Amino acid sequence: MKSMKKNLRIGLLIALLLLTVNQIFYLCSVQFTCTDKINRGQDLNNYEILSAYQTHTALWLFGWIFEPSTACPCFKKQFHLYNFFYTPEIPEDDMVRKAKVKLLKGQTDRIRLTWSEYSTRASIYLNGSYISRVTDEEGDFFWYEIPLDYKPGIINIHGVTLSETVFDYLENIHVLTIMTDYVSQKVKK
Repeated sequence: MKSMKKNLRIGLLIALLLLTVNQIFYLCSVQFTCTDKINRGQDLNNYEILSAYQTHTALWLFGWIFEPSTACPCFKKQFHLYNFFYTPEIPEDDMVRKAKVKLLKGQTDRIRLTWSEYSTRASIYLNGSYISRVTDEEGDFFWYEIPLDYKPGIINIHGVTLSETVFDYLENIHVLTIMTDYVSQKVKK
């Protein structure tokens, strides 16, 4: 019995070690190879798809500790759940302030927001969101539209570079759910 438990522990330790090495290898090299293949119109092989899926799993698995606004939608996309979505807080940084000024001056109707760096207040899903100015019976508001899908491109999460292009590919082959509904957030001016 002791020998069986010891073998099980050793097997689990080896499996965790292999998964960790694969994750590091994917983040350092494979994801960029995948991005190049996708950009050339080629399909990914099973290893590349499973490695990207492993990375996406890590986003929601460890995200609950570090960033719930990313973990929740990643979890729902991975398990094809369509119910309630937690709307992340929109950061009030320079880019958002400049967009609001343009909207208030009437220079444009709608502005696409993109962050090149991830922050604890800007979830992966805020990239590609839109801000617009809306007037209704209560007054002027800023309206945020957050599409719940990945976009091709590269992002940086706490110093780790991730290819969103590969996650977009996983959505397109229906490994991850494509959520076409918009989550909108109304914020008083």
